[in-house]
Amino acid sequence: MLGARKKKSSDSKFKTDRKPRGDFDRMGPGIPRGVRPIPTYDYKDTELLLKFVTEKGKILPRRITRLNAKDQRALKKLIRKARHAALMPFQVY
Repeated sequence: MLGARKKKSSDSKFKTDRKPRGDFDRMGPGIPRGVRPIPTYDYKDTELLLKFVTEKGKILPRRITRLNAKDQRALKKLIRKARHAALMPFQVY
């Protein structure tokens, strides 16, 4: 085949000298792993739920809260329920 050339190791599209993903220590400790507090929480406990919300009112992602998927979904439902009951603000200006 004309024009075909051997692929060199330096021809790859992706850089191999990048830092591996998953290093979230720069974001702070979050909530410790292994703690499953969500099922015992109530939507009326707004002091606790505000720990899982940013200053602007956004729900923190799993990588920061360090909750598993099931608990993160339960947390989302509790925060939404508290917002609709007017116990928590939707937005903070």
